[in-house]
Amino acid sequence: MDLLEIILLITGAVIIVVSSWLIRNPDKKAEANSNESNDNAIKRFSENLSTVSEDIISKTEEYLNRLSNEKIMAVSEYSDQILEKMDRNHEEVIFLYNMLTNKEKELKETLKELNDAQRKVRELLANIRNERDHENFMNASFKDYTGNIEEDHNNSHSVMKKNEEILNLYSQGMSVLEISKKLGVGQGEVKLIIDLFGK
Repeated sequence: MDLLEIILLITGAVIIVVSSWLIRNPDKKAEANSNESNDNAIKRFSENLSTVSEDIISKTEEYLNRLSNEKIMAVSEYSDQILEKMDRNHEEVIFLYNMLTNKEKELKETLKELNDAQRKVRELLANIRNERDHENFMNASFKDYTGNIEEDHNNSHSVMKKNEEILNLYSQGMSVLEISKKLGVGQGEVKLIIDLFGK
């Protein structure tokens, strides 16, 4: 190494040491000025910071007020719509209830009329049955009566015929026993007829 290089290195080292000493131990006046300027800078910074923070707070409050007003208006409109729908639904329910009440009354009246009509039909059917039964009874009684008359007439006719036969056979000279066997009639009846009509 050259002498020049060594001198330059030593000079550089000395400058570094002096500068570091100056930085570590500044003089008192420079320090006081520095503290004063730092205090002023801090005050200005504080003032600027408080001004900015107040601006930010006021802008934020303004924004939040605007936002809350918008939300309140939206909720108010929505609640108005919901209340309107509820009113319409309430009116529809009342209309349907009234309609159902009217229909129920009509059904009850119709049911009452049907029950009355059914009762009348039953009474008419009962009357018709009674009339038919009476008519059938009368027809049966009349038939029985006319049948009995015809039967009695037929019986009396056959009795008269039998009586005539008995009398004819007796007048031909047949005995009571023979007449009884021939006609299939008891001997007592033959004797009775001969005694009654023979004379």
